[in-house]
Amino acid sequence: METLRMTDRWLQALRPSKERREFADSICPGLRLRVGARSMVWSALVRGPDGRKRIALGSYPKVTLQTARQLVDEANEVAKTSTTSATKEIGKQGSVRDLFNFVVTQMRSEGVSTVDQYEAYLINRADSALNVIGVDDSGVDLPANQITPDDVTRWLRGFHEIGALTGHPRAYLSAAFGRGLSADYDPTNPNPEIRFNLASNPVTHVGGKMKGRPRNRALTINELTAFWHGFSGRGVSPSMKLLFRLIISMGGVRITEIVRCEKSWFETREKRLWLALPRTKNDHPHDLPLTKMANAVHSAAVQISDPASNFLFPKHHKPGEPQTLNSISQATRKWCDRHEASRFQPRDIRRTFKTLLIERNPSLNRDWIDVWHNHGRAADVARKHYDRAEYTEVKKAIAKAIDDLLIEIQDRRCVDVATQESRDNQY
Repeated sequence: METLRMTDRWLQALRPSKERREFADSICPGLRLRVGARSMVWSALVRGPDGRKRIALGSYPKVTLQTARQLVDEANEVAKTSTTSATKEIGKQGSVRDLFNFVVTQMRSEGVSTVDQYEAYLINRADSALNVIGVDDSGVDLPANQITPDDVTRWLRGFHEIGALTGHPRAYLSAAFGRGLSADYDPTNPNPEIRFNLASNPVTHVGGKMKGRPRNRALTINELTAFWHGFSGRGVSPSMKLLFRLIISMGGVRITEIVRCEKSWFETREKRLWLALPRTKNDHPHDLPLTKMANAVHSAAVQISDPASNFLFPKHHKPGEPQTLNSISQATRKWCDRHEASRFQPRDIRRTFKTLLIERNPSLNRDWIDVWHNHGRAADVARKHYDRAEYTEVKKAIAKAIDDLLIEIQDRRCVDVATQESRDNQY
């Protein structure tokens, strides 16, 4: 769409076109002229109680430029009056921007750990949902209740075309509209003057391939040894090194549980240090005794951590916030590329430890490892409400098995991963 100062001379020189074009008048905001193969039609974009809508004004030259401008002014006056009276009754019609800001604010107040990812995909990125489907061609905010499944599909197709998966952005957008659906009739809604008037979630029926293949990457003992010894030196911050060592020495607990852990979560019980997670992925607390190696790593981390921060691994420039998952994923990728090792993700360490513990301890009860990893423990009511101390001895047994594996890793000579793997394959 092209915006220009319309004049009678320009209109007289304008001719129908095979490709439909639209022009906006810079003198009269809201005035549009659509030029097609057979006609040139005037229309007005006005904001009413139900959001922004288009009103047909007639075709040119039957309706002149001067008349069209007068009709736009009259339509805006009528819409303004209607909007004022409607606002008193039902509140302001919420735009897509209003919806996303509301959702991000609500999630941040709830302490949702992934709120930054939501904010990026919904608002901040250049290809965010707000920038792609939340505004019209003129940059005007669109009402939230005017977003259709076609709009959602168009936004997600942009990710697919650049080779990115659509699962996460789809989930973020669906959650946003889901919160908007319940907001209008929620007595705890902090913005009752805004109504979104959503009839349904436009993301619900948008399908397509949402997930990639399940990951099955597990590091070999040589790879884990190389990473343990080699993730240090020039260009590696001591805090990041200790963060990875705590993840490894705790036997592959969930990455978020270490990256975002607070200093107050570490408690001394019967002369042993425990990590008391107040809330985990299954919404239940989970307590783990620190292994001997983890205890040493924790002591070192406390010594170098910002004393003013509540987090054990705070951001360098923002001590009030923990390290991000993106930062540790990026650090892992750089290390793999520098050492010409097969790429892995930090969360693969969890799978690695389960595999190595079972390989080296065939008699070790696999259910005990599940207890340690807090995996699948909410399946039945009895386990969902188990006492924190119920599995104490089981956890201590797994901690000892992890320590035995860490002793082996600590004693192994650090060698190049590719070279060691090549040697192993010869035997």
